[in-house]
Amino acid sequence: MDKSESEYTISGLLRMKAAQEERAASLRQSGQSWNMRFSSIDYLNLPRVATMSGTRLLLRAAEEVNLDIDRPFHEQGIASGFFIQKIHPLFAVWDSRATELNERTAAHLQPGQMVSFEQPMRTRNSRRLPSMPNSVSWENVPQLVCAVGKQKVRIRFDADWITTRTPVVDLKDAARQPVIYAGLGQIVGVTDAEILMSARLFGQPQTPESAMWDYVKSSSGSGPDTLSLDDFANEFSSLQRAPSNLAADQGEEELKTVALHFDEGAVIPGQIERELFSQILRVVPEIRRDVRVAVYSLPLRELAKNGAVAPNDVAADILASKPTLWKTLAIPQMATFIRYKNMAIAKVEGMSIQQATDLHTVMKEVCQSYLGTVEVDSKSTTHRRIYEEFPRYRLVQSDLRLLWSELERAVSGDDIEDRISEWEAVGLFRRVDWEDGPGPHDVEIRDLGNQFIQWLAQDDKGSDI
Repeated sequence: MDKSESEYTISGLLRMKAAQEERAASLRQSGQSWNMRFSSIDYLNLPRVATMSGTRLLLRAAEEVNLDIDRPFHEQGIASGFFIQKIHPLFAVWDSRATELNERTAAHLQPGQMVSFEQPMRTRNSRRLPSMPNSVSWENVPQLVCAVGKQKVRIRFDADWITTRTPVVDLKDAARQPVIYAGLGQIVGVTDAEILMSARLFGQPQTPESAMWDYVKSSSGSGPDTLSLDDFANEFSSLQRAPSNLAADQGEEELKTVALHFDEGAVIPGQIERELFSQILRVVPEIRRDVRVAVYSLPLRELAKNGAVAPNDVAADILASKPTLWKTLAIPQMATFIRYKNMAIAKVEGMSIQQATDLHTVMKEVCQSYLGTVEVDSKSTTHRRIYEEFPRYRLVQSDLRLLWSELERAVSGDDIEDRISEWEAVGLFRRVDWEDGPGPHDVEIRDLGNQFIQWLAQDDKGSDI
């Protein structure tokens, strides 16, 4: 390039760099998880979806209701209705990978690529639904149509895999006015004018209004008085706004306690601490940094499976304890996590809401197991029970201090020295040391002390013998 400055101009090199970054961004998109919370699942091509990754729960649901995944829904009577009802929440936790369809990614789509979409769409060739036309050419087959930039998107679907009779009515209505559909499809062909896609599944995204109505129907009580539509936003929808962000109203100086939630099944021991600490060092200025952290398991999933807790009610108690509570989670989202995931909590004391907002943003970018954050309300009974863990780490300026009580340190042997050495090897901190901390609850300390005394007494007795 240095020898051909006329050919490789500065502007030309910048264009090449921008094009390469765009291609790289598209490739990263293709590796991202796709999830959706549906109000209705209108189409599901079971034979094709069954070959995709992450369908274990879906196939198990089909087996439980005796549904044949190779036969169309309309041939299987009431079993198809039971199946759709059973799988309704699964797509919120379904581990599928896809590239989001938008103007930025459209230029880099390739045949065979799995793509996610969410757009107001019209239908074509819907008059003959639910029967398939004799010819399956693009001119006759039922399809969803929308535009992305200057390209028309055409998503064909096989009418045999429309889930129930109700979606047929909606699809025919969409021939007259657009309906918002979201789902997955595989790229069949791409030209400068068109993007052709074969649908795998699609439905209408859940709205806050429908989510709130579902909660009211299923809740065992009336729920907190502070519930609002913001508490039921569809976190997977790019067309809906996220729960309100009150950071600007709460100021930067007042320090809060926030609880970060993680998918415990997606991490290895120590991973949450390492990823969290590295991001706290980024978002909290060193001169102001004095943060305490507790990381622990939250075994609500087993309680939900056993019927001991109602996920919707617990989620509402956590997220709507007061009107001004800052959070990045919605009630349906939290209820899904309680029902399907083993969660881990990282409770962080000593951050402003603005810093917590920044921490949430970077954790979403770098940590795949991260689920979301809520401000801890010390006046809430539910919060006190769930987020009561004592801090075990203190991040002070550029130092890390492990919070162990004197008693713990006395009976731990070399454990604490090993932990200090491990954190020194990570290289995040200028210095790692021990600090006298709250340790276990007082009762646990007394029990541990009594056990230690009994052990000494037995040892002394043995020495006499």
